[in-house]
Amino acid sequence: MIAKEKVQVATNSATSVAGDKQERDVAFYLRREFKDHPSVFIFNDLKITHNDENAQIDHLILYPYGFILIESKSITGEIKVNKHEEWTRSYRGNWQGMPSPIKQVELQQKLLKELLNENKASILKT
Repeated sequence: MIAKEKVQVATNSATSVAGDKQERDVAFYLRREFKDHPSVFIFNDLKITHNDENAQIDHLILYPYGFILIESKSITGEIKVNKHEEWTRSYRGNWQGMPSPIKQVELQQKLLKELLNENKASILKT
């Protein structure tokens, strides 16, 4: 079941346009696979705030055994990750640093877990 659709972003930045398209493409495939599934819930482009921190989760899959976070990236060129887990990407022959999508999801996961744990009594009606 699709609990939250992807909201299209109005932007002029080529990077943002490509990223938004990638998120919509992933949302399309998640919808195709799970739209009629009674126990799988898909939340696309989910924004959460907790303890004065904000997170934007590209795709959250909630199912009976837990949840999965997916970070969509649109990258043309090559990616390198060094021994310090620092990411760089090439674009038209130029290399530049980029945030680690793995670290990004780890921070989103931590914030989401904190939010859920602090609200578990009301969520679970215990």
